[in-house]
Amino acid sequence: MTDKQVFQDEYFTVLVDERRGVVRTVRSSTPFPSLEDLGGIFARLGDALDALGRSRYGLLADLRAGPGRNDPEFEIVMEQRHRPRWVGGFRKVGVLVRSTVGVMQIQRHARSDGFERMISKDEDELLTYLTEDI
Repeated sequence: MTDKQVFQDEYFTVLVDERRGVVRTVRSSTPFPSLEDLGGIFARLGDALDALGRSRYGLLADLRAGPGRNDPEFEIVMEQRHRPRWVGGFRKVGVLVRSTVGVMQIQRHARSDGFERMISKDEDELLTYLTEDI
């Protein structure tokens, strides 16, 4: 990908490949400090994504470096408030994970939040999915 960085903080980097029509959000290995801090973190990320014009792009959410977390309080706040702000409005969504456990966790999210997405450990597979039909 020929990526242009458009946003970065401790938790996310946002890269855009205009040629392919793909936005990549790359999760860092830095743990979120608290549930209360998630509002500001995802507001900043969401604002950066909004500025791009989401419907023009496919989203590749690269979660490979992110620390695993599945406590019930975190899962609820992500589903109800923050995941829609992150992935909503894109033409297609692909989620890149590092393990089979990651695939299963994101599949569970997909069943509960209603956002259609492809989940894979294979980046090339996701890029093909995100760029077909362009």
